[in-house]
Amino acid sequence: MSVFIFIIVIVGLVTFGEVASKWLEAGAARPTLEPGREDEVEQLREQVALLADRVDRLTEEQRFMTRLLEASSGSQALPSDTESRSDQLPDPRTQDPS
Repeated sequence: MSVFIFIIVIVGLVTFGEVASKWLEAGAARPTLEPGREDEVEQLREQVALLADRVDRLTEEQRFMTRLLEASSGSQALPSDTESRSDQLPDPRTQDPS
């Protein structure tokens, strides 16, 4: 599993580097905003913020599921309550059947 994480980190760093270089190149030739388009830009910013929140949530869920899968294979203990999301359901394997 650590190889998978290593590959993800490397791909992320390369992607970030390419995006950052293109952003810096485009910074000098930034177009001016047409009058009356401030509302559209603000709406776009709000949508990007919502998308970033969703990506953060999905990342948390993926980490949690990875820990659960590793724990179910016996390679690691279950994540503690502080590591897991507070809105997750309790593990049915640990509940009393009565």
